Amino acid sequence: MPSVVLLCFVMPTVVPTYFWSESLWNAFFVCVMFRYISALNATWLVNSAAHMWGYKPYDVNIAPVENMSVAALTLGEGYHNFHHTFPWDYSTSEWGWNINLTTFILDQLAKIGWVYDRRYATRDLIEKRKARTGPKAEKYIPQELGY
Repeated sequence: MPSVVLLCFVMPTVVPTYFWSESLWNAFFVCVMFRYISALNATWLVNSAAHMWGYKPYDVNIAPVENMSVAALTLGEGYHNFHHTFPWDYSTSEWGWNINLTTFILDQLAKIGWVYDRRYATRDLIEKRKARTGPKAEKYIPQELGY
């Protein structure tokens, strides 16, 4: 907790004030509050969009969806239908590194031993779940992804 206060609130206020002669008021409200509020709202927007607009290839009975725009803008956070269907899969997507920088980083860290015990859904498990709870009609499947 002390590091959060120091790195998120104190340092972003003190550094601009000391090094660039910014007023304490501006440093706090621009470098701390504006950044913090913007980051929170971006996070909430991503979560909202990934629960509203998109398609459901894994489970049509839950609200989360696959949203390729969110996945592209956030480098992998738009695969919510997969994530909620297989919450223990470290990649949050069956696509591996495809627009998923987080998976790429975790895989690279695994190569040097910093990440281990990664769990993932097997291709067989994914296909069985799609057959059981996925869409039954072609109209749900976006053609541009080549399903």
